[in-house]
Amino acid sequence: MRQLTFFKTTLAASFSLLLLLGCTNTPSTVDYDTETNFGQFSSYQLADTTADTSAPSDEITSERIKEAVIAQLTQKSLSLVEQDGDLQVNYFTTLEQREKKSSFSIGIGGSNHSSNSSTGVGVGTTIPLDSKFNTYIQITIDMNHQGKLIWRGFDGFEAEQDISPEDKQKGINEVVAKVLANYPPKK
Repeated sequence: MRQLTFFKTTLAASFSLLLLLGCTNTPSTVDYDTETNFGQFSSYQLADTTADTSAPSDEITSERIKEAVIAQLTQKSLSLVEQDGDLQVNYFTTLEQREKKSSFSIGIGGSNHSSNSSTGVGVGTTIPLDSKFNTYIQITIDMNHQGKLIWRGFDGFEAEQDISPEDKQKGINEVVAKVLANYPPKK
């Protein structure tokens, strides 16, 4: 009886831990020049995103990213200027098609208990539900000062093929906020 209670408790704890780990957010990737005093910057300008640094992106998506970047930098008390900004901020996207990971699992098992020992047999298989693809959208934000890259952050989100404009805007806003939460860097 104690063995069965211990097994149930261990199984419940393991399941809870896996569920918790599956729900955690991964941090954005950020790198920066450790010699730069980021407290000296008060203004920025948006630099042009060139075609060779960005995946083909429609104007609507580009405008959504631009608005999200401006909103986040405004919250950090940086002023947007047309020219001669302390920082030149550039953003670009990378798009990647990923196979959708939807599946259904079937498992069959059995066990035999006798006095102090037990044996078990199990068989399982995974059946894909569909073969659609999602698009992983990565947003990279660069900050330059006097022609030198001093800060870079990136993160992304996975979007269904039929994502609504509202959900795409929400995903972009969340990613940009997550990336820029690491600016200025905390040394």
